[in-house]
Amino acid sequence: MEYIDVEGTTQEEALRRARDKLGTDDFRWEPVARPHPSLPARIRVWLEPKEVKEAREVLGTLLRLMGAKGELEFTFLGRRRWRININTRSWDSVLIGKGGETLEALQHIVNLIFRRKKIRMDVELDVADYKERQLMLTLNKALAVAVRVKETGKEMTLDPMPPDKRRLVRDILRRDPEIRVYTAGRGPDIYLVVAPRKKEKGGEVAG
Repeated sequence: MEYIDVEGTTQEEALRRARDKLGTDDFRWEPVARPHPSLPARIRVWLEPKEVKEAREVLGTLLRLMGAKGELEFTFLGRRRWRININTRSWDSVLIGKGGETLEALQHIVNLIFRRKKIRMDVELDVADYKERQLMLTLNKALAVAVRVKETGKEMTLDPMPPDKRRLVRDILRRDPEIRVYTAGRGPDIYLVVAPRKKEKGGEVAG
């Protein structure tokens, strides 16, 4: 998907929100029909297609130089941020590498090339939805730990993880009023601690 839908009380407000979200005035848009007049105004906006075209050319060339072929899926994340997922038939494991190390290196190289060519994209690169699958695995483990903490009344620690993944897991776990989540450790060894929230007299959970 290479577009996003933005809502506002009026079409003008939706356009202002689109500018804030994209971080630029250089976009195209079209109104989306409202099923009912009482619903918010909605517009569909997308960046100039030349940037996506340039990105496809760069990644296509890079894959060919590596001897690989793949299909590219673009997803706009807002403010020049894009997720590009590469699907190949036989190169997925090679491009991902052990523990995703090759994928991270490839993402760094792609962003460097884009900056050199002045392609206005900050790319989160993925291969065969590897990062998405790893994120869901991590989140499921964290939720299982939260259940265990509530059952035993004892705090438990999660394995260290990258800052962006750690923030997402923390924010989701903090929605549970029966536990509290905090960080410990330093540098690359920062990890999350899941602890039971103390109950006050009367059985209510303390804030």
